[in-house]
Amino acid sequence: MTPTRFHPVTRSPGILRGWQGIAVACAAVLLPVRGEDILLGGSSELASAADVFLADSDLNVRWRNPKREFTLLLGVGQINLDYLPPKINILGVPDERNETRESCQFTWREGLDQRLQWNLSCGAYHGFTDYRSVWLDEYYRQLFGTVAGYETADVGGINASIGGRYEYLEASGLVSWSVGWQQDAVSPAYEKIIFGPLVRGVDTLTTWRFGLGSEHVLTSRLRFKQDAALILSTDRDTRYAYSAETAWAITDAWTARLRAEGVKEAEFHSISGGLLVEHDWEGKWFAGMAVRAYRDDGQILDPLLISGSAPPLDSLLVQVTLRYSGPNATWRFAIGPYLTRYAELTPGTARFAPLYRNRDWLAVQGAWSWHF
Repeated sequence: MTPTRFHPVTRSPGILRGWQGIAVACAAVLLPVRGEDILLGGSSELASAADVFLADSDLNVRWRNPKREFTLLLGVGQINLDYLPPKINILGVPDERNETRESCQFTWREGLDQRLQWNLSCGAYHGFTDYRSVWLDEYYRQLFGTVAGYETADVGGINASIGGRYEYLEASGLVSWSVGWQQDAVSPAYEKIIFGPLVRGVDTLTTWRFGLGSEHVLTSRLRFKQDAALILSTDRDTRYAYSAETAWAITDAWTARLRAEGVKEAEFHSISGGLLVEHDWEGKWFAGMAVRAYRDDGQILDPLLISGSAPPLDSLLVQVTLRYSGPNATWRFAIGPYLTRYAELTPGTARFAPLYRNRDWLAVQGAWSWHF
């Protein structure tokens, strides 16, 4: 196995402005309301394989009074990819792509002292959201970058949502609902027609999401939560998603959290399940083990057509976790292997073999918060 390489993260002026904005935002929120209910927190996620390094970090500030809550989240993501062209592309050359993503999200919750609550959220981002999109962007750039009609992608998006929740049983039962909208500028696919022009694929996606959920305290030791969603997106079939989560206090010191998710979109199906078991000492220190398995049947409809769609995938994540919960400070750390295994490639996807290769990742997660 090729040794894991951690690429240096080069901070562009845009990132510097982003972190300066974080400092200004924190000061603007904290100073006028000193002594109120304020929470300052952050999180980071790292994933490293032989040819890919991913990093996501965010800093958030939450201010709350008895009636309402405001949360501001600012994030920075990094994708470092060693691009290896497919063997069929004799003109392709190995290259290194380093992409940065900056994002912000604002959420307003109203009516915290009422059984009926409302929330409003909006946000924006600029940059690639996953390494698959970066790889495909480089593939089409090398293939058609000098052909008339090719345009360099400017990737980003905006979103907005509104929702609410109603507590019909005090402290033991509630229902929730949401409507969300998102528009994304993406890097499109290209196709060259023989003796014809270069055809540019869809470069703007609009997505609507309608969600409905509920949460119930079944017993003093058992809590159940479920969410369902209908998702409509440009040039895609209707997608249906469902998730259920059960939290179980097995004993005073042992807890378990079980989560299951399923997605259906035309011929595409996916299912995943996760389990977290923790042991705590005096309600402050928590150590545990987390396992998550995922499977889908791929997005390829015709194996003979050339397509960048992903083949069937199986993945497994196993992590050991440690967290601390004190009167003011909390933090959490998790580390472990993340394995991804793709099905055998078809004639139509063979050229994307460097992208859809099996990978052994190291996944690290950390989060912290401080309550003022």
